[in-house]
Amino acid sequence: MKIEGVIAATVTPFTKDGVNYGGLKTLLSKVVEAGYHGVFPTSSTGEVTKLTPEERVRVMEVAKEAAGGKALVVGGTGTGDHLSTIEIARRYREVGVDVLLITPPYYIQYDWAALYAFYKKVLDKVDMPTILYTIPLATGYNIPVEVFELVANEYSQVVGVKDSSGDFRYHLDLIHLLGRRLSVLQGLDMLFVPSLVMGAHGGVLAGPNFLGRITLEQYRLVKEGRVQEAVALHNKLMPLWRFMGGCGLVGKLGGKWPTLYKVATQLVHGIDMGPPREPLPPIDDKDKKELERLLKELGLI
Repeated sequence: MKIEGVIAATVTPFTKDGVNYGGLKTLLSKVVEAGYHGVFPTSSTGEVTKLTPEERVRVMEVAKEAAGGKALVVGGTGTGDHLSTIEIARRYREVGVDVLLITPPYYIQYDWAALYAFYKKVLDKVDMPTILYTIPLATGYNIPVEVFELVANEYSQVVGVKDSSGDFRYHLDLIHLLGRRLSVLQGLDMLFVPSLVMGAHGGVLAGPNFLGRITLEQYRLVKEGRVQEAVALHNKLMPLWRFMGGCGLVGKLGGKWPTLYKVATQLVHGIDMGPPREPLPPIDDKDKKELERLLKELGLI
């Protein structure tokens, strides 16, 4: 399997009692109808670590229904140990998830040997297309490219690497060392166009929640060799990414991420996102007004 294009890392709407599955299906259907190549609802943007195992499975069932065979369905594990990772992967496979994305171990900063042992224990038990993942802003460490290379050479089910490091030199290493064997996928909206220009195969991004087809247009322009136009579109979005934080801005994951992405999605699509799942705070009126201004400048609302 070769993964290319744009996979939408979608937000999760909540009610006071749990996940708003109806709102989630509406959002996923809009993303699929827009032409995105895949959906990824159990993502960092989707607050996967705050979903119960049962909620994660139900979310993936909804994703399969919404995708209807028109887009890849990617399931993120969101766990920090091999036993729960293997179990959630088993349940995802029963649902019919197309691709597994393995959240790296978190809480403790692991060395190379421990990371390799983790992947080995999981991939010895999980035989489905798999994306490896690095997100040092959330785990506290970056996974060495050589670890990914070692694991990918040993396990044929590894088909890609998602890079949310924000370290472009590291990203270029991934493309250079792994790009002929795996799909290298950018995880930050702000770095998507530069990554494509340098040879990345696509992205797993949060922007498609509210940007309509703009992210797809960036991908198409680069693939058609119209790089100058892609860069112009990239620069047009830069004020938004500088404000949004999280998956847009390289830096610390702040309390406004992914809440700002959820508010933007509600403003554009009219889907009630409900309250953020604690301990995430709601955004204040000042931030909401600035977000509205930026979205209006882009013609999205």
